[in-house]
Amino acid sequence: NAEKLAAWVDAKGVDIVLNKRGTTFRKLDDADKVDIDSHKAVTLMAQHPSMIKRPVAEYPGGILVGFKEDEWSAAFL
Repeated sequence: NAEKLAAWVDAKGVDIVLNKRGTTFRKLDDADKVDIDSHKAVTLMAQHPSMIKRPVAEYPGGILVGFKEDEWSAAFL
């Protein structure tokens, strides 16, 4: 939902949560790809969930977005 997406963007930033490399983002109109702030990013991801960078894991110590082995190992081991 939009509230959860907004919380993720607030915690990690638009550039971490929004997947700009995916097909869905690349197929957007050029006008939708520019001037992306947190509000616009949340709206786009709510409309197109495939634009959320994955995986996303919330845990007692914070949130992890995307897979970086060293970050996940530090968080869960």
